[in-house]
Parts: sequence; C-alpha cells; structure tokens
Amino acid sequence: MQKRFLIIDGLNLIRRLYAALEKEMDPVRRIERTQSTSIDALSRLLHQFDPDYAVVVFDSNSQTWRHRAFPEYKLGRIPMDDILLNAMPEFAKLFRFNKVPALRLSGWEADDLIATLAFKAAQNDIKSYIISTDKGFTQLLGDTNILQYDYFARLGYDKEWVYEKYGVSAEMLGDYWALVGDTTNKIPGVKGIGPKTAVKVLAQANTVEAIYQNLDTFEPKMKQMLEGGLEQCKLSRSLALLKTDVEIGVKLSQLKYVKQ
Repeated sequence: MQKRFLIIDGLNLIRRLYAALEKEMDPVRRIERTQSTSIDALSRLLHQFDPDYAVVVFDSNSQTWRHRAFPEYKLGRIPMDDILLNAMPEFAKLFRFNKVPALRLSGWEADDLIATLAFKAAQNDIKSYIISTDKGFTQLLGDTNILQYDYFARLGYDKEWVYEKYGVSAEMLGDYWALVGDTTNKIPGVKGIGPKTAVKVLAQANTVEAIYQNLDTFEPKMKQMLEGGLEQCKLSRSLALLKTDVEIGVKLSQLKYVKQ
C-alpha cells in the first residue's frame, strides 16, 4: 500500500479558524477557542487521511527571497492580529503535543517548504496531501503523487481540477500567472491580459520565452499589449513558482506519524 504524507499549511488553517470566531469579543478566549478548533481539525485530518508521515508547516517571521526580489510582494495585505501572531509558538506546541511536528525555517515561506516536502516525497512514491486553501499549490498537481485538500470546503484538487479551473495544465500555471498576475500576492501581470486571454496566448506559445520569441505571430493588438513585458513576466513567474529544492535539514523519517 502506498504511503501517505499529510502536510498542513499551519497559518492558512489557523487564520481561517480564527476568522470564523470573529463574534467572540474576548481576545484571549478567541485564541483559546481557535486552539481548540485547530486541534479538532488536526484530529479529523489525521483520521481522514490516516498518514504515515505528518507535519504542520509555518511561515518564517523574517522577510523572504521574494521580498528582496520584489519589495511590493504581498504589500497591502491585512496584517494578522497581534494577539494571534504572538500565539503562534503556542499553536506549534499544541501540534507537537498531539504528535505532529511543527516546522518553520528562517527566511522561507511555508509554501516553499511545503512544495519541497511534497516534491521530494513524490520522488519516493509517497502520496502527499497538502491541506490548504491557497491556490498557489495547484501548480504542483501535475504530479499524481501530490494532491491538495481544502479543509473548509471539503474539496480535493488534482490535475484535472486545475485544467477545468484555469484552462491550462498545472505545469503551465507559472507562465499563466506571469501573464495575469496574482492580486493576492501583489504579483504584477501584463496590463490588459485576463484569464481567457492568457489561455489563448499560451495555446499559441506555452512559455514566457516562447511568447516573446514569437511575438510577431500574434495579432497586432495582442502584440502591443505584450511588447516590452518579457522581464516583468519572468520576474512574476519566478515569484509565483514555488521552490522544490529548499535545504530544509529534516529527514522524512523524522516526520513519521505514530498512530495513537
């Protein structure tokens, strides 16, 4: 039987559980209730996926390579409540107490750590289940050993879902986002190019490089929109693509889940 790896996007899960308790006026009580619902969610996920390995991954507090490459990255996002931010170490302790390691690496976003863990596990024929609502992980779903699950919508994503959603394969999402941008993370796209137009462009030339090498083959209006955008597209693609080669310094055997 194929082994399974449960990878939970910690902050993604916690922030949404916290937001669901907005009617709780006592901030301390709200944190306590969020901690309780987080452990309930963990218990349900462990029961549902019955993993051989499990980990909860958190973001680093420090700036990442994306901020250095593009200072506007994620600019304008609503900041996390201070009380929730300060409680993060306690959440990590709770997960560890429930036999699931909590992982964070200075200077790295959780997304890159999760992508690296899932990619390396897939290379060893281990099926990874990424628990997150973040659509950025869908770029990994071209590998049938990597799946994504939205805990709140009770919805799973695979490569067929990606094509139905975006009109391109998972492997092409980096180039797709290079054209349309990603407003959530303030990653710029090409002005005037939306999802439908991006699909048409990529049907004609399936990478950023191919687009600009064959610019003269596009209709005049499209060519005008694209002209001069090569470097911005390459930057946007690099920001959107997740790293799968981060030196995390953790062996998979250290993330083995001992069923209780």
